[in-house]
This record gives sequence, structure tokens and C-alpha cells, in this order.
Amino acid sequence: MIKVNALGDACPIPVVKTKNAIKELGGSGVVEVSVDNEIAVQNLNKMAKQKNYEFSYEKKSDNEYIVTMGVKCREQSGYKYKCINYTKG
Repeated sequence: MIKVNALGDACPIPVVKTKNAIKELGGSGVVEVSVDNEIAVQNLNKMAKQKNYEFSYEKKSDNEYIVTMGVKCREQSGYKYKCINYTKG
């Protein structure tokens, strides 16, 4: 799991940091992002839907949300990878 602190960051910075963290995963895994506003949560949800990543969030306080994205990749066409929806289990 990679944790991203995007507290205090204006959009689109939380999305950019999350994309960079997903690249760091190098395949399957989970990225947990801390943000401080609902707009960032909505933008991360939109990105997750577009990329077919699992998405959930928890509101810790009025100014803190924890967003979790799950990414699962499988080998396809030799060295290329296609990311699919992450499933727990």
C-alpha cells in the first residue's frame, strides 16, 4: 500500500499525486489518499471510474477524508499490462 498526503492541496494536485502513486505500484496494489475536501474526493472517484479502479472513502472529520483505490493488473500481450478492477480476497 502506498499512502499519499494531499491535505491542503488544491485540485488537480490530489489526482496528480494519486496517479504518480499508482505508477509507483508497478502493478497491483492499493493507494490510500488523505484529502481535506469533498471536491477532491469527487475528482478521485471520477478518475477511479474512468480507470476501472475500486474506490471507497471514509470521512474522518469535516476536513479529512481517506480515499482508498485498488488497482489490479494482469499481463496481457507480452510485456504490456492492463489494469482491471481490484477485488479483495
